[in-house]
Amino acid sequence: MPILSQPAFGPKTALAYITCGTLLDVWTLVWYFTRETAMTQSDWFWLSGLFLTGMTFVVLGFALGPIGRAARQAEMPPAEIVQAEATIQNTAAANPPAVVSPVGGIAPPGTGSPQVGGVPSVPMAPAAPVPAASTAAARVG
Repeated sequence: MPILSQPAFGPKTALAYITCGTLLDVWTLVWYFTRETAMTQSDWFWLSGLFLTGMTFVVLGFALGPIGRAARQAEMPPAEIVQAEATIQNTAAANPPAVVSPVGGIAPPGTGSPQVGGVPSVPMAPAAPVPAASTAAARVG
């Protein structure tokens, strides 16, 4: 079983915050520099609010990288546990479980040539059906 099979959340989240914040700031500045009328108090409110929200996203994105990295290190088990788990995995990979052929000596397809106790198993032919009349005669006589 792999240790920490879930990928870290930090890099993806940080990239999303930085991208969204930058795009929000770019379009806020585009709107500011392309307007043709004087700005009202409401316009200044929206301009400063959107620009500062974008800057907040950018700052949070840059802060999430180190925070996510530190959280990932805190989730990791101690080094001796990781080494012990790696040793166990290597031992298991080097010694696969034994395959025992089913009753009748016929191995499932894809398992190679089965051997039980060092003697190769030979597929057995199915038994011939016994006619019903001869069975009844054998019981009577």
